[in-house]
Amino acid sequence: MPFHGFSAINLLGILFVHHGVYLSEELMNHERIHSAQQREMLFVFFYLAYFIEWLIRLPLRGNAYRRISFEQEAYSNQRNLNYLKQRRLYAWRHYLVSRPSHHKHKTF
Repeated sequence: MPFHGFSAINLLGILFVHHGVYLSEELMNHERIHSAQQREMLFVFFYLAYFIEWLIRLPLRGNAYRRISFEQEAYSNQRNLNYLKQRRLYAWRHYLVSRPSHHKHKTF
């Protein structure tokens, strides 16, 4: 754990990281954003919504993982270390129809 090709995975607010991966402030902030998303959706609804959105995006053009709104929010704001202080509840909804940003790190 995490899956091949991913640096880290956040499950129920617990971060699993591949051996040798540098936990930069940017990567940690990305995962903290996922923790906030999980808490506000009472964990189970986060995973359900994440999976459903991934399934919907699978047949579409582009990388389904990168187009998931939860990932879009985390990648778009991972460099803003103050983001969580100003983040509104369910901020990921804004990214449901947005285009994917370019990613430096793969996380899950």
